[in-house]
Amino acid sequence: MANGNLEVTHEEREAFMYMLRDSGRENYPLNVSWCVSFEGERGNTCSMWGVVKWVDPKARRVQLANQTGSQWIEMEKIISVHA
Repeated sequence: MANGNLEVTHEEREAFMYMLRDSGRENYPLNVSWCVSFEGERGNTCSMWGVVKWVDPKARRVQLANQTGSQWIEMEKIISVHA
């Protein structure tokens, strides 16, 4: 994220995709943060840890799952991924 804002560079997005795919192959957890915008508001940042269970390239989203549930996350909304 350049200059601390929510803009993600092309290089960062490529690194996120590598980590997401690797999590799915190797079955290790990640912490993923993404933006959720609300009508009339700037939005919020959400975060979840878990293992990538599915990458849907057509819909451009990933499914992250842990012991308490799962979440589909749009790839364009992801702002950070940490192992």
